[in-house]
Amino acid sequence: MEMGKLRKTLRNNSSCGFNILWAALILFTLQPSSLNAQWYAEASGGGVYNLPMPLAIYQDGTPTIRMTARFKTEPFTLPVYWDVRLGKIVGKRIYEAELIHHKLYLKNTTAEVQKFNVSHGFNMLIFNYGIERGKYRYRAGLGLVIAHPESKIRGLEFGNSTDDWDMGYYLTGPVFSASAERKIDISKHVYLLFGAKTTAAFAKVPINGGHARFVNVAGHLNLGVGLRK
Repeated sequence: MEMGKLRKTLRNNSSCGFNILWAALILFTLQPSSLNAQWYAEASGGGVYNLPMPLAIYQDGTPTIRMTARFKTEPFTLPVYWDVRLGKIVGKRIYEAELIHHKLYLKNTTAEVQKFNVSHGFNMLIFNYGIERGKYRYRAGLGLVIAHPESKIRGLEFGNSTDDWDMGYYLTGPVFSASAERKIDISKHVYLLFGAKTTAAFAKVPINGGHARFVNVAGHLNLGVGLRK
């Protein structure tokens, strides 16, 4: 497939995916309804460790590249890593929408794989269900990855990590998450949170002249603040 057709196809798929995600978010805010529901919003930063995982690169007319990818995150380098959540608690049950701005930079580059990053966002939109036990919350979630890949494979570049107006975002695959956190109340409406999370995501991202497939399994440690109604 020609590169122009590939980009058009991926962008059309991404547009359809965004419409699905907006519809899911609207449904999330409507259900379940209860007079005793408590709404809250949370924002946090933190650090991430990415497990070494397989990476396969398919480029037209060339042999497939297979390697074990070792990614770093650089959470405090712009654009920084962040995690935001909007949720409500009904009784002890948690219903939540979460967006994680994760980043990936390939550390073990080679002569052929000169750059392979997802630095403007390995963004994970996740819908969580969980329970609250006193000061602790436990949750699991499913969602989708919206990625901004930048690569240079065999001298052929794709994406632009220096242009903030480069809207090369693609719906790339599913993600699963599981987390636990501890709350520390500051006031009636404000609290701090400390949490640990595991995410496991599959991604298929475009490159110049082909695509790449990989799995990202990461451990996250988060510190943030929450506001409740």
